[in-house]
Amino acid sequence: MKKLLGILVLGLILVATPISKSFAIEGGYGELKLSNRVADVFIKYIKGKHTEAPYIFAVSKDGVEYQYWYCSAGLNNCRDWGPKGVIEECEKYSRKYGSGAKCAVFAFNRTIGWDNGINKWDNKVKINSKWSNSEIRAKLKELGFLN
Repeated sequence: MKKLLGILVLGLILVATPISKSFAIEGGYGELKLSNRVADVFIKYIKGKHTEAPYIFAVSKDGVEYQYWYCSAGLNNCRDWGPKGVIEECEKYSRKYGSGAKCAVFAFNRTIGWDNGINKWDNKVKINSKWSNSEIRAKLKELGFLN
């Protein structure tokens, strides 16, 4: 009986480990300059209200393509999805319309997570949805994401 229980517990650990790692959200890294189009869409993403609450925003490493998901259940109420799907969609658009550059998570909720040497995921730079478009653009410029 103990042997069966041990095998069951070990099996659950092996099955659960890849699932938990797939939902870990890690931001992209390296130099990134967002195109004006991507910056405009990011501002729209940030300003999402309850039924379009920001969830994950991915961007191609050349700053030209993007994809984002919002949470219709409200901010911090999406627990079902990980970043993998939004990254895959971003890369699909990057191959079709852009240079084919890989994508990574730029923001989770309203927190920018791209590590470019100025901004780091550990700093948890949050963008306020009540800021004006120009205030958000100024913050993106200060963080090195806009020229």
